Amino acid sequence: MPSRNTILAVLAWVLLFFGLFVVAYPRVTGTPLFPVYDYGDLSSYNPILVPFVYLANYLTRAWGAFLFAFMLGGVIEAFIPRQKMTNYFSSKSAKSYFLAALFAPVLTVCSCAMIPIFGGIIATGAGIGPALTFLLMAPAANFLAILFTSELISPLMAAARFGSAFVIAILIGFIVAKTRWGRAVEEKFAGISAAKAAEVVKMDFREKSVNSLKEAYALVRTVLPYLLIGVAAVSFIDAYMPRDVVGTYLTGPLGVLLGAVIGVPLYTPTLVEVFLTKALLNAGMAPSAALAFLLGGPMISIPSMIGVSRIIGWKTVLTYALLGVLWAAVAGFIYMTFIGGL
Repeated sequence: MPSRNTILAVLAWVLLFFGLFVVAYPRVTGTPLFPVYDYGDLSSYNPILVPFVYLANYLTRAWGAFLFAFMLGGVIEAFIPRQKMTNYFSSKSAKSYFLAALFAPVLTVCSCAMIPIFGGIIATGAGIGPALTFLLMAPAANFLAILFTSELISPLMAAARFGSAFVIAILIGFIVAKTRWGRAVEEKFAGISAAKAAEVVKMDFREKSVNSLKEAYALVRTVLPYLLIGVAAVSFIDAYMPRDVVGTYLTGPLGVLLGAVIGVPLYTPTLVEVFLTKALLNAGMAPSAALAFLLGGPMISIPSMIGVSRIIGWKTVLTYALLGVLWAAVAGFIYMTFIGGL
């Protein structure tokens, strides 16, 4: 009869790979492994029901991504030695920012699903700068999002999106790492990870596997309740924001600014932002505003900000959020000035 720890160790890896399978299946086959609740016209529901209907759609769509993300965050925290994470993701090394921006696009996840992974990375001793670069780059410019952007909008827009996200994620991480509150977050987690490192060194593979389950559960308790509250709040914006009016005003310099800003409350799951942008372009949205939207929305959403605040505090969150909107607008203005079209 296997011991309790053996069962828990096996369970940890089963959950991780099952979550990965659920995430990968629709990417390969084009259809979800399990049914996704379709609410149709969200604005047609009673306002009391809107957040519940929206959450039902969100959870049936994203539960696999969350299972994978929380387990991956736990595995990172349990298995990766603090010294390695400190060496490769140090805020003091310029190379760390480029490594974070290069590795992040492998993960096809939304800004909310990145939170537990970010939590696992920073808890193992990564610098706040490279960790933020990783957090922002994955939802803004993962490989599938770039591929969809190229196919549905244009290769030029896809290239602009990837290049802009790469530069912006590095800039934001670098700037936040230089702030007093950014350094305070780093020092806080450096002490925690150092204490954990002594324990992890003594653990064998089975014990680390069990520990990854515990770390994943700790991330769930810390992040998930606030994340769901944020998604529920966004449901009203998604239900009642007039899309046609938004499309009308998203032209010229004002359109670029609005494009960078409206993505923050108008949260969408990963890849959905490409379809929404295509619809807005068809309604008259300027390409420069579309780029700002494709950068600002995935990087900075209200649910993800609420979730991340539980890990690094509101001062750091608001700093990177304001910088994200600013740089998304700057990228849009550059696109409008030098390129203009699709």
